[in-house]
Amino acid sequence: MRTVVDLGAGTGAGSRLLRERYPDAAVTCVDNDPQMLRLLREQGFAVVAADLDDGFPALAGSLFTADPAADAPVDLVWAFSSLHHVTHPARLLSGIRRALAPGGVELAALPRFLSRPREALPEQRFHAAAAAGLWNHHPNWTPVIEAAGFTVIQSEVTTTAPSNPAACEYARQWFARFSHLPALTADDRDSVENLLERRPDDIELERRATRTVWVATPDQNQQQGMPTGGASNDDEAHSSSQDAPA
Repeated sequence: MRTVVDLGAGTGAGSRLLRERYPDAAVTCVDNDPQMLRLLREQGFAVVAADLDDGFPALAGSLFTADPAADAPVDLVWAFSSLHHVTHPARLLSGIRRALAPGGVELAALPRFLSRPREALPEQRFHAAAAAGLWNHHPNWTPVIEAAGFTVIQSEVTTTAPSNPAACEYARQWFARFSHLPALTADDRDSVENLLERRPDDIELERRATRTVWVATPDQNQQQGMPTGGASNDDEAHSSSQDAPA
């Protein structure tokens, strides 16, 4: 593993985990928020300022950090909680397909956090309100991914993780996004605001979660000779993961 790209890296929570998991790889973070880019740069990441609606960005010549591996094909693209924000994902996914090295992989996910029933049920409604607002344009990503020229393997993955202050703060960031959903009922909006008012150590997070995961690798039987690297303008459609109820 030499080159990893984190799309929609945000504060760098996932980027740090990727750097720990692949210490010999160059991790490049992509985001379009100046504040997030500053935070990522302060953590020592190569960063690229880009709007994912414009497609997969060119990685060479980052404005902030010179990355000697930026011109190399990408081994792993990680899009945790970012694909659902993209209005036209086909363009982005096509660009990912072009940038990936043979055997490269792209993964994405949407999180769930709460474990106590009186809070877990409202969180399910938060996600339903997000779906009603077309937050995730493709709940089943398989056809879109395959149309971009990938072989897709779908599976159910259960993970456990410790509940720590960083995880609680990340959960609060998600709840802040939910608070702006127009489809929320008045009661659910009050529930979100209550969560945001609580101390991070007073939020009991779910330690066990089940996700439906789509792992996609370039289909070598399609589009042989496709160039690697750079953004694509083709309106084709890679891999995604979305939480299923635990």
